[in-house]
Amino acid sequence: MDERSIDELIEIAEGMPRTNGLAAGLDAVRGTARGEGVSVAVDLQGLLVGLELDDRALALGPAGLAAEISRLSNEAGTDSLRQGMLAIQAGCGAEVAAAVGDYLISIEGEAEQPAPEPPSRPVTWDDEDVHWGSTKKESW
Repeated sequence: MDERSIDELIEIAEGMPRTNGLAAGLDAVRGTARGEGVSVAVDLQGLLVGLELDDRALALGPAGLAAEISRLSNEAGTDSLRQGMLAIQAGCGAEVAAAVGDYLISIEGEAEQPAPEPPSRPVTWDDEDVHWGSTKKESW
């Protein structure tokens, strides 16, 4: 967690030039990756913005192609994040970039939490521990 106070962070933000084009620069960041006849591009949020396939990719079959696109999207996401951090460092300074990096590291473990287990049986109207809100069976 960042040890700086809100006042310190506001002071840093107010000292940043307003016309440095950082937002436009971050919006233009594209991470790319290629392999097995697949080329992908993702934006800074990791959203797929470009996909090119050749005959080698189509020969992978549906499952193989999906796996390759997923693998390359992750690789391209790492590339776009690296580029974004360099842009933040250039536009805001090493101190702000370090704070952003520390924050990203701190939340990385949260994203890797396993999803909750699905119920072992279907939920029914008679389940005591399920609250249906306004659709709860009362006395119909």
